[in-house]
Amino acid sequence: MQKSLLVFILLLGQISGADVAMAAANPELHVSNAYVRGLPPGVANTAAYMTLENNSDTDIVLTGAETSASKSASLHETINRNGGMTMEHVMSATIPAKGKLELKTGGLHLMLMGLKRPLGSGDTVSLTLKFEGGFVKTMEVPVISVLDE
Repeated sequence: MQKSLLVFILLLGQISGADVAMAAANPELHVSNAYVRGLPPGVANTAAYMTLENNSDTDIVLTGAETSASKSASLHETINRNGGMTMEHVMSATIPAKGKLELKTGGLHLMLMGLKRPLGSGDTVSLTLKFEGGFVKTMEVPVISVLDE
């Protein structure tokens, strides 16, 4: 009994406050309106869009993403610079406590670079969002092709 209690106490010491906070944040994060933009064959990159809603009392920080559909996935923001639109890599984005973060065309979004195959309507992409503290959220995201719009 004493050995079990000692092991339990030692294990508790291995759990950081961030781990506990992120474990608690998991059910508080909701994703809606997620989709990947399908583009004509031969286009190497595309984007994923969605709304992230944080129902917790603490900020949640999105640090990136990964998918097997492309060589890499990362946060980018569309910026108007000197009258021209450009995209810049962003290291993270905060979903405020009790707030929302919208990943959208013309703003912050996830770039899927180096597509491994063409993506069209009816396809789905497994996408894993990565958050500060090691929290991840994996989901199946539908592809909506620009050819269908």
